[in-house]
Amino acid sequence: MADSDNNQDGANSSAARTDEASQGASASSSVAGAVGMTTSGESESDDSEMGRLQALLEARGLPPHLFGPLGPRMSQLFHRTIGSGASSKAQQLLQGLQATGDESQQLQAAIEMCQLLVMGNEETLGGFPVKSVVPALITLLQMEHNFEIMNHASRALTYMMEALPRSSAVVVDAIPVFLEKLQVIQFIDVAEQALTALEMLSRRHSKAILQAGGLADCLLYLEFFSINAQRNALAIAANCCQSITPDEFHFVADSLPLLTQRLTHQVRIHLCKMKNVIT
Repeated sequence: MADSDNNQDGANSSAARTDEASQGASASSSVAGAVGMTTSGESESDDSEMGRLQALLEARGLPPHLFGPLGPRMSQLFHRTIGSGASSKAQQLLQGLQATGDESQQLQAAIEMCQLLVMGNEETLGGFPVKSVVPALITLLQMEHNFEIMNHASRALTYMMEALPRSSAVVVDAIPVFLEKLQVIQFIDVAEQALTALEMLSRRHSKAILQAGGLADCLLYLEFFSINAQRNALAIAANCCQSITPDEFHFVADSLPLLTQRLTHQVRIHLCKMKNVIT
């Protein structure tokens, strides 16, 4: 009888272990499926995605108290999956940007590149091929006959610096082309977008702009730009002059009268406002 009971207990224990293993495999499958489902919502915030993931796992039987320890691992896996998808998408779009002779494909790739970059950040754009994409966008930026392509290429470079700040070290190669858009203005939108990009570049690479003669170019047609564009132009001037050396003074000498005029104009505006307040 004792042997029979022991055999029965062993059978029950074995069955229990088999059942636990089956449940563990089912839970793992549910987790993997849930992680896969979250990759479809790239446009939503990470917090929202993780909230949906938690709700899905709880609906499939995962106890809520277990999600706390699993959360960081899930978040890491989520970002890794999204980053891999964005990198793959960027590689596909790069081929479109480089489709010489097919401007419709190049334009579509530039538009989608803007969308990818404006929604991305350093986490979701891990592995983004900056060194390959920037030269392709610079080439498109030089297509003087196609406004749409130039405009979207300029926007993509700007969005890239917003999403991936370190990319400015590569985008700095576009400074001469951006300045060309200010020397002879064919399209005001492209010129103003160039000013936006140059303002971002001037925060870290003001010397490169200054030594390329960029200060004079940014102020050349100042009055024709919108207020925001004028502010960008003056911000570029301020950044370029911030750490100027005596040997570099000739880069700003020709622009001093205009800068002085703008300063005097602003002082007059403030004096008028003060007078109106007093009276």
